[in-house]
Amino acid sequence: MINFYEINPNKSNRKKTIIMFHGWGSTIESQIQLGKELSEIGYKVVIPELKYHDSRQALHNHFDQTVLQTYFWKTIFETIDEENEMMNCLQLQKENTILLGSSMGGFISSGIFFSNTSYAGLININGSSSFIFSENDFRKKDGRIRLENEELSLFEKYDPKNKNTFSNKPMLFLHGEKDMIIPISGQFDFLATNNSIISFLKYEDVNHSISNKMKSDLLNWLEKSF
Repeated sequence: MINFYEINPNKSNRKKTIIMFHGWGSTIESQIQLGKELSEIGYKVVIPELKYHDSRQALHNHFDQTVLQTYFWKTIFETIDEENEMMNCLQLQKENTILLGSSMGGFISSGIFFSNTSYAGLININGSSSFIFSENDFRKKDGRIRLENEELSLFEKYDPKNKNTFSNKPMLFLHGEKDMIIPISGQFDFLATNNSIISFLKYEDVNHSISNKMKSDLLNWLEKSF
């Protein structure tokens, strides 16, 4: 059983529900404000608990380097693996569900979406859709060796870039150009080989955060796309 937080709009004839995936070391509570803003324009919003967060074996210090390097991708891959269980718990239909994720949640939303494009749409905020590229970038910064052999095979299984999937569903990437945590280069690398039409909004002076302009652009995009 996967616990979740649900925000229902006061009035709406919208058929679409938004699932929100939060970032590394974050919590459901940190997403509620954005969830409420999405509900104010008529969307039902569901925020599921992620592995190793909230009540699901939460780690003591997510930002310890050993913990981060051990569990960051483990969380992403295990969340992608439990996609069907999650949808059953939430009692949602994929074709009426928009996947939204920020930071680590962006990796998750892209990982699920490009494995199964039955979903209504995708929103990736300050995340990456090119897993191998981003992990090798993280390792370069940390002075670690690049992915090899068994590790590489595991990443290839989940990497959206490796799926080579085309979709005509509405998709939006938003990313700060000054992002020092999840560099925007991961999204550029994905878009270099994927032929889907994806709206990509870039923010010149934004680091790893969601600015008011990003929120405004997100809400406007949803209004136009659905």
